Amino acid sequence: ADGPQLYGQRLRLLRELREQRERAAAACRERVEARRRGGEERQARAQAEWAAFQARKKAVAVFSLGRRLGGREAAVKAVDRTQARERDTEQQVREARVENIKLKHEIQNLETILKAQGELAAGQHFMDFERMKKENQKHSEKIDNLSDEILKLKKKVSNAVCILSQFKEKLQFVEAENQGRRAELMEIETVLSQKKDVLTKTKQARDRLRRNNLKLQQKCGLLGNEILLRDFEEKVDTVELLSQRLETLKHHHADLILTCRRIQKKIKEANSFI
Repeated sequence: ADGPQLYGQRLRLLRELREQRERAAAACRERVEARRRGGEERQARAQAEWAAFQARKKAVAVFSLGRRLGGREAAVKAVDRTQARERDTEQQVREARVENIKLKHEIQNLETILKAQGELAAGQHFMDFERMKKENQKHSEKIDNLSDEILKLKKKVSNAVCILSQFKEKLQFVEAENQGRRAELMEIETVLSQKKDVLTKTKQARDRLRRNNLKLQQKCGLLGNEILLRDFEEKVDTVELLSQRLETLKHHHADLILTCRRIQKKIKEANSFI
């Protein structure tokens, strides 16, 4: 009688254990998925911040090296080369760190295995352990060298940022000075506009006076025109001189006619004697 009851209890316990296992597995999957999403988000943020930092650093370096290298294009090429070397160095450091972590985990696993087997001081595992320790030492030295190079690059970037700050201060001073010059220029333009208006009105008044003067000259004829009056007087004098000369020529012509008649008369008288 106890057999079926015990069997039923064991089945219920088995179902409960399976449900607990499924719940634990689901919770574990959720934690794994949450950690995976969190890792991807952190990696995306880190990549975005790193890209923004690189872009900012490039802008600062290009601005500070532009005049020194003779132009923006040369500065961009130099900065691109430096950032390419820095990316390679950073990639090498990242790979070395990953390799170092892998080696540490492998060493820990080997230590665990060796401790469990009681063969830590001898055998092939000990040789592998020593080899991995040497490789780990080499990677550590490589990481130290790369860290020194990164530190130098960071110092260069810091110097470039200081130079950029100085340029910004100078630019702000120049902008403030230009602002004062702009205000002064606006005042000058205002005065010039007012003077232009006065000049326009003066020209209009001058044109009106010219038109009125022309009308008065047309009404007055020769009066008021000294050049025309002088020319008219000269022409009158010339006419009088020509008239006098004409009279003189007429008298001379009459005298010549009388002289010719007397000569002709004498010729006729001489011919009659012959």
